[in-house]
Amino acid sequence: PLADCRSQCYDNAAVMAGELSGLQQRISIRNPRALFVNCNNHSLNLAGLHAAKQDPVVVTFFGTVENLYVFFSASTVRWEKMREHLGITLKRECQTRWSARHDAVKAMQEQFDGLLQLLEDLYEDGTQTSDTQNDAYSLLQNVMNFNFITLLNFWHTVLSKIDRVQKRLQDPSMNLHDAALDLEGLQQQLSSIREDVCITAVNAAKDLCEKLGIRVEGRIRRRKQMPGENARDAGLSAVEEITRIMKSVIDRLIQEITTRFGRLKTLDVKFGFLFDINKLFANDTSDDIRQHCATLADFYETDIDGTELFAEISDCNMLLKSRPDATPSTPLELLLFIISYGNDIFPNLRIALQIMLTICVSVASCERSFSKLKLILTYSR
Repeated sequence: PLADCRSQCYDNAAVMAGELSGLQQRISIRNPRALFVNCNNHSLNLAGLHAAKQDPVVVTFFGTVENLYVFFSASTVRWEKMREHLGITLKRECQTRWSARHDAVKAMQEQFDGLLQLLEDLYEDGTQTSDTQNDAYSLLQNVMNFNFITLLNFWHTVLSKIDRVQKRLQDPSMNLHDAALDLEGLQQQLSSIREDVCITAVNAAKDLCEKLGIRVEGRIRRRKQMPGENARDAGLSAVEEITRIMKSVIDRLIQEITTRFGRLKTLDVKFGFLFDINKLFANDTSDDIRQHCATLADFYETDIDGTELFAEISDCNMLLKSRPDATPSTPLELLLFIISYGNDIFPNLRIALQIMLTICVSVASCERSFSKLKLILTYSR
């Protein structure tokens, strides 16, 4: 019965996750306790995707990364030359698989000098077709660019941090509490490195440009004078402009993470106290646990009695004190322990743990294009 549904998890397709007429909203109207959770893999992908579209310069950067892959993969001869000279293969930039961008940028960043030499050799090789020479020259000009080199260093740092969290979210053992903590950690890390990562990327690009004889300063970008301003238009140098772009990308990433994972954090506030087993059975936190039990019971009033839930936690703690070797370390171990006493001994704690442990973090075992709509519902019993 739909009345017993306690959570929903879909990908972010509008027909499923839409806030006005999506399936999750239609179910929530009939049953407000059926909490909706976005697929966190897909949500993190969209956060990065929107940040990558923050500025035309960034769009151009990833377009060049994709064009390089297309150029070499279009010919088996060029592909073999790439493998021979670089020892690695370039990766494809993908809109719907954010981790693919990390692989693509990492491959280029690690073999950048060899890539430049290979493009130059193809351009100067008279045995190549005119199309191959022209394409190699065009790509060489796009790559030997201060903005491209700066963004290559910038995205290599940022994407490596996103990719680690992305892979962790795909772990089948991931739960909503750990997912919320990981995403909060990513958000805080992006905020803390906002200045340093931009400075490091610019300095590394300057050094490489000096080594390769690439001109850093280009046309000065003028800011449009707004009505009422008396000062002359502010001019932005190449370094100032690319720094502004990188900071705007990080700001957009932080904003997207804050917005897209709000539901996950709300769920963690409701259930988070049940994940920390040591704190759950600590005597000095009894008042906090009592309040958490009351808050959880207010929402799941037909499933859980807050007073009884607190009493069951206290009684469970009493039983565990006489069994130090059997003390659970995870919510699942705790659930197995209380079930060993029977379904009716700790009914409120059992139901709370069952709802919490079956709330889905992701509907994707691998972050990829969602060709099929995914549907997961959690029931209280």
